[in-house]
Amino acid sequence: MRKNLKMYSKPGRAAYRLRRFFVRRNYKDRLFVALFHSKKELLQLYNGLNGTNYTNPDDLEITTMDDVVYLGMKNDCSFMIGSYLNLYEQQSTFCPNMPIRGLIYLIDIYQSYIAKHQFNLYGRKRIMLPTPKYIVFYNGTEERPDREECRLSESFKESDGCLEFVATVYNINKGHNQELMKQCSTLAGYSTLIDMVRNYQKAGMGLAEAVDAACVYCIENDILREYLEKNRSEVMRVLLTEYDAKKQRKMDMRDAREEGKAEGRAEGEAEERTKFLRLIDAMAADGKTAEIPRLSREPGFLREMENEYHIR
Repeated sequence: MRKNLKMYSKPGRAAYRLRRFFVRRNYKDRLFVALFHSKKELLQLYNGLNGTNYTNPDDLEITTMDDVVYLGMKNDCSFMIGSYLNLYEQQSTFCPNMPIRGLIYLIDIYQSYIAKHQFNLYGRKRIMLPTPKYIVFYNGTEERPDREECRLSESFKESDGCLEFVATVYNINKGHNQELMKQCSTLAGYSTLIDMVRNYQKAGMGLAEAVDAACVYCIENDILREYLEKNRSEVMRVLLTEYDAKKQRKMDMRDAREEGKAEGRAEGEAEERTKFLRLIDAMAADGKTAEIPRLSREPGFLREMENEYHIR
């Protein structure tokens, strides 16, 4: 018997507040979310995690709820299947506060669910809610186990609280959770792509060059080939933005200790980053994707392209 599968994707926008500097970026900007935005790929991931055999992607009913979340908080997607509400999130930094964030997402989704079905919170009839499952996909550089649980109760000051919420964290770095990777080729391909970017960087390549080389490697080895052939320039832009955001967050923590200098420095770096991404977009639109890696290793070529495309 086939169950109806409904999906609620959230949030639509994510925001990051850097002291007085406010940056808003679309939740699809990250490659993981872009890959699993497809119903087919998301269904494959769900089946791999749960040992199920859903086959019809059209069973997914997607509803996007716009939201602005501060301090980098975001929920990549949530969906219902049968009597379960699933929340999926990808993280490149391990954070013990994941259950707190997950609870905030859950409450928001439950509020929408209750309003949609016009349930009476003050009525005598018990309201039945879908059972939540909160999954975090971790691919940071810190060594973590294949699977671990983070509990909300670990954040309570006392041990006799009345509430629990669990984040189940899967390590999706290369070499981890091999059985899951076998069941979900897109997840395995994403893991390989990120691993190759890191390997090329360790070999001395600049970030842009490493991303391009990793894309070439994956295409030549039939890893995410169809997706990369169609979206190679966009993948480069997304990964460069994503990696640069990680670097920016580390710099923000350091710069916060330098009173009077942090704000101007952050704004200047943000402007340079914006110029660089505008240049990448312009070159990609002009069919010069193969030349993009030169930007990070040849300062003269970078200035030449900025002049050619009037990037100021």
